[in-house]
Amino acid sequence: MQQTSETYKRILAGGTHWFENSVVIGDSGRLVDDDGGLILFGGDAILVDTGGPESGFREDKLVSVKANQESFASDGPCVGSAVSAYADVKMLSPYNIPKKARIAIYIRAANSTETSEWIPNGVYFTDTREQTHTLLDFDILTLHAYDAMLLSEITYPSDTQHDYPMLDKDMVQFIADNMKIDADGRGIQVDPRTWDIMTAGYKFPLPVGYSMREVLCMIAAAYAGNFIISPTGELRLVSMFDLPPETRHLITEDGYKITIGGLYISI
Repeated sequence: MQQTSETYKRILAGGTHWFENSVVIGDSGRLVDDDGGLILFGGDAILVDTGGPESGFREDKLVSVKANQESFASDGPCVGSAVSAYADVKMLSPYNIPKKARIAIYIRAANSTETSEWIPNGVYFTDTREQTHTLLDFDILTLHAYDAMLLSEITYPSDTQHDYPMLDKDMVQFIADNMKIDADGRGIQVDPRTWDIMTAGYKFPLPVGYSMREVLCMIAAAYAGNFIISPTGELRLVSMFDLPPETRHLITEDGYKITIGGLYISI
């Protein structure tokens, strides 16, 4: 669960409100023309910021944004999974969106008087792009993208750098380093909360013939948990033991507990 500000909580509890999206495409914000092409100066693109949510595509360009993120590979609680999330973005075209483009989605709460902070809602990589023309004479670009977990769907690398059996933490870091969008690129980061869970010091033999994702599943099962990609794009182990206890209290549609006379209502 992500931490949110008092402003965010106040907006949700205060009656009429809505959510706004920002979609940042690419690793950094660069100056573009009306058609989405890079504006060059001396042959170089002009960096305008670091690609934060304020520089992303907003409601005037977005038609719809849908993100699907699960912690379990099945409909019910389970362990030993490495779950991939996906997102569908529809936006006004034309924009030159390259293959494998990085897509970072943010949301914030708003009402008539204030807005909350931007909250990360996943980092994805473009899988398919489809452009359609509407009856209202608009060109719509539809992007379907997956998070970085799919980068683990390759065979565990032949490894002559380490000794086996390998410590579980070292194996997870090695896998993260090899989850690359490009063969010569860098891998992804590991969420620090993963190391707080992985304290048993399990060791695993060289996983010949297994994918990196299958190895993550084995390690996750050892800790009664599942690997996911966090909303900020990092590899994270979530343990079943870390889930909050079920209270079965009646809540509002915004997640706040309903009370009568200061007492919670059990269901």
